[in-house]
Amino acid sequence: MLRYIWHEFKRSLRSAYSIKYIIGIIAVCIAANLAMIAFRDYVYGTNDGTYGYNIIMFAGGFFWLPYYTTIFIADMVFGRTYPDPFIKDAITKYLRRPKLYIGKLIACWLMLAVYVLLSFVFFIGFSTLFQLSTGTLSMEVVKEFAVNVLCATPLLAAGCSLGMMCLYCMDKKRNAFILFWVLTILIPRVIMLLGAEPLSIAFFKLLKDKVLLTPQFTTLQFFTSRDVPLILITSSVYIILSTLVGGYVFCRKRIDNLPANAHGAVKKDNLKG
Repeated sequence: MLRYIWHEFKRSLRSAYSIKYIIGIIAVCIAANLAMIAFRDYVYGTNDGTYGYNIIMFAGGFFWLPYYTTIFIADMVFGRTYPDPFIKDAITKYLRRPKLYIGKLIACWLMLAVYVLLSFVFFIGFSTLFQLSTGTLSMEVVKEFAVNVLCATPLLAAGCSLGMMCLYCMDKKRNAFILFWVLTILIPRVIMLLGAEPLSIAFFKLLKDKVLLTPQFTTLQFFTSRDVPLILITSSVYIILSTLVGGYVFCRKRIDNLPANAHGAVKKDNLKG
């Protein structure tokens, strides 16, 4: 099992897909700092509210953006073709379907850990470089940002789990991506609209405040608003439920009956068992 996890992790990390994702992280970090500079120099006209520590503070309220991209991390680990449990090699020889699913999910979380660390380093590094004119970042600001990143990680891990579930439940990747964004963007936004002022429907307000993951990202911006126990509980529930659903579908799916265009044709003459 450990060999399988390590193999999937290394394969995903070395892929061109992974390099593109890292480039995307760098591009977002640079764009955020350029936007802050443009706001200061061309819109606001002063440094008020545009110091280096401000961009770090504002970033804490935008962690929902990488949450929407966790499907890409899951897709890296999922692979180009639908995982075929009938095809065995030296690593997967003794692994049944539940272990194959859990192995890919853990590898996905390892990939997430790498990207979270790189995002933290890149964002702090570029913010320090671009905002030198407003003063260096203090260690207290960096530590607070590190805490925000740490608090956001369980929510991002839940996003990876949802992404893996969608990929295993759908025969076409396009449909898996659509399902993921419906579950993470469309449905939560509708619930948040119905639960917020002026409608503020009690049931939807309860869902918004206690069930949805998306609103919890905005609470990370300030110490007084973030609810760490709620983050841990809701993330765990989402991870458990999505793993049960995705694993169940994978265990019940007839791999040899997948359509020819399902993530690359699965050839029957390669099936074993």
